[in-house]
Amino acid sequence: MNLAAYLSGTVDVLRGGDDWTRRFDLTRRGFKQSFVALILSVPALFTAALGIASQRAVLLGTDPAAIPVAAFGIIAGLYLLSFSATAYMITMFFDRQDRFRPWVITRHWAVFFMSLLVAVGFGTYLLGWLPFAAANAVAFVVFMGVLAVDIMLAIRVANFRWGGAVYAACAIAAMGLCVLLFGTAQFSG
Repeated sequence: MNLAAYLSGTVDVLRGGDDWTRRFDLTRRGFKQSFVALILSVPALFTAALGIASQRAVLLGTDPAAIPVAAFGIIAGLYLLSFSATAYMITMFFDRQDRFRPWVITRHWAVFFMSLLVAVGFGTYLLGWLPFAAANAVAFVVFMGVLAVDIMLAIRVANFRWGGAVYAACAIAAMGLCVLLFGTAQFSG
């Protein structure tokens, strides 16, 4: 697993380069390793959740609420896996099953690197080096960037035209948001 190659491959595919296929392991082994990237994304997302809980406590003048680690892990895992399920349905519907594996691999690594950016933003907030508004702005830009990344990957990797890529990205975002909303509704209770 070569993180530097995956990062440069992610940047290459998003900027429209043609060398990205050599930087990713597009084999079955690489497919399995891409799910490791999702597992490694969960602690980064947990850092973001800690930052948000900390700011919420500051605004309410209370002690930070404990975040149930197991429940968070399940919700974050389902959120991250919702892409694979949605992409599988889309590739089946549009008869592009041959593009499923490279699409999943590149998207998993892109999300991993994007989650690291969010973790850096909220981590620096938790250390007191960055105001919450700046950390939240980083998270907002990255979250909105996921939609743009999904469109680009659908075009570049899954070979969709513009309209199909936008449809695929919106379906992926909708499924992910449904998982997050249903999961967080369990805690508002």
